[in-house]
Amino acid sequence: MARRPLPIRRLRFEAYEALSERPHVMVDGAARATSVLTLSHWPQSPTPPVLARDVSAEIVLEYLRILASGRSGARPARGRNDVRALLTAGALAEAVTNDHFDEDGLMSVYAMVDPEAAIAGAELLAAVAMCGDFGVVTSEAAARVSFAIEPLADAEAGVCSGTSERYAAVLPLLPELLVHPERFERYWGADVLGLEAGRTALTAGAVQIAEHRDLDLAVVARTAGASPAARLPGAAGGLPIHVAAVHSATRASRIIAFDGQWCEVYLRYEGWVKTVSRRVPLRPDLAPLALQLSACEPSGVAWQANGVGAIVGWLRPGGDGRSEIDPALIVSVVREYFASAEPAWDPWRAGGGYIPVQERQGYSSRA
Repeated sequence: MARRPLPIRRLRFEAYEALSERPHVMVDGAARATSVLTLSHWPQSPTPPVLARDVSAEIVLEYLRILASGRSGARPARGRNDVRALLTAGALAEAVTNDHFDEDGLMSVYAMVDPEAAIAGAELLAAVAMCGDFGVVTSEAAARVSFAIEPLADAEAGVCSGTSERYAAVLPLLPELLVHPERFERYWGADVLGLEAGRTALTAGAVQIAEHRDLDLAVVARTAGASPAARLPGAAGGLPIHVAAVHSATRASRIIAFDGQWCEVYLRYEGWVKTVSRRVPLRPDLAPLALQLSACEPSGVAWQANGVGAIVGWLRPGGDGRSEIDPALIVSVVREYFASAEPAWDPWRAGGGYIPVQERQGYSSRA
């Protein structure tokens, strides 16, 4: 028996640069003046609480389910007023857009463009978004699709192409990629090789993850005796293995990574957005920690940190990323800092995630 079409109006994708006047749905991005509905996990997103999920694709999928339920006359299970507002706002939209191109954004746009197919494949779409944003692999198919998206966009739209060009190039290919990822192996093969090498290294004990749960911190390191000169497939920066192998093995939002002398400290993306499935510690400013570690370097290597509002906060030695500090000392200094540092970023904070310096002392999240 043929599947009955969902009673949901499809939206077309349009470049966000062209939507300065027309009402639209903004997915996985920052609301614009003409956004009649924003479906996003970003800080300051006006997404209704009834839709709150970890990734934007899950938010969009829940919106579509509620929309279908509301239009079919079913009684909403939660947030009746929010649901009515969603139905009203969604009816005003002429298009769907996003202000950047990534895996979560692409799954979100696709769901609005083809809601029936999206709901039928909701589990896969959400898993692709989770892998793309957080590096968490929940299925092999999702990993392949997620790993293929950026290389595919590079190939079809050009490495230096803009957001709109990348959506225009990849959206028509996405149905085939979702159903037949094996046809796109040339785009995901290298990442899958790195993921498998990372899993093997963890299973064999060549790489170990030590969790410090009191600080939501994990230390990822090659075990003693492993040759740091022969880096494993997928290793990058201080990480000794592929990032998805690490993030799929630990939920810790703060990572210290060692691969021989290569080292880095970073704060995962889950702390920048409105993560609702668990409470992620608020991020501190990493700049003071960079000064502390620089002072410990025997030959004066200066550690560098990016800004407080960076999507992924990182801290690493300057130059080629190698440190001469004993790893145990690095862990000790970082632990002490995280235990006492004041928060500098809160995605739930009204008025923006950045917490001004004068407000940080004694700050308490309003999440």
